[in-house]
Amino acid sequence: LSATDTEFLLTDGAATREGIHHALQTVASRIQPNDTFVFFWSGHGGQASATTTDSDELDGHDEYIFVYDGEIMDDQMAEWMDQIHALSLFALDSCFSGGFAKDVVHRDGIVGLFSSEEDVTSAVASEFQAGGYLSYFMRTGISGEADVNPHDSVLTVGELEHFLYTQFGRHAGDVELEGAY
Repeated sequence: LSATDTEFLLTDGAATREGIHHALQTVASRIQPNDTFVFFWSGHGGQASATTTDSDELDGHDEYIFVYDGEIMDDQMAEWMDQIHALSLFALDSCFSGGFAKDVVHRDGIVGLFSSEEDVTSAVASEFQAGGYLSYFMRTGISGEADVNPHDSVLTVGELEHFLYTQFGRHAGDVELEGAY
C-alpha cells in the first residue's frame, strides 16, 4: 500500500462520526500486526452522565470528543480501536481526554497520550500560538526534537513520552484551570 492508502487526515467538515469510523474500519481491514497505527485528535472534549453500568466509570461520567456532527463517546471509541490489531499510539488533545484511558488503553500494544485527566479541562498553549500543549509538543517531538537517546533518526515511544513530559513540565507546570493542574 502507498502512504496515501494508509493515511487519513480528517479536518473540519470531514471529521464526522462516520468519517472517523470509516477511516478506522479501513485501517483495521488493511493493517498488519507488525505495522504501527497512530490516532491523534485535537479538538473539544466533554463529559456526560454515564449511560452504562460500567464499573470503570467510578465518577459516573463518560467522556467524549466533539467532532463535526456530534460526539464520539469513550466506550464507542474503545470498540472501534479494538478492531485495530497492531502496535497503536492513541493521543487526544482535548478536555477530559484522560477518561478515554480506561476504555481505549486496556490491552497490550496500545499506548495512550492524553492532555488532561478525566475530570480536568486542557490548557491552550497560547505562548506558542498553538491549540493545546500536547498538539504543539507532539508536532515538535515527531519533527525530530524528541529523537535524543540516541539521536539516530528513529523515534521511540519512550523518547516521545519523555519529551512530552519534560516539555509540559517546563512550559505548562503552572497552568491552573478550575483548581486543577
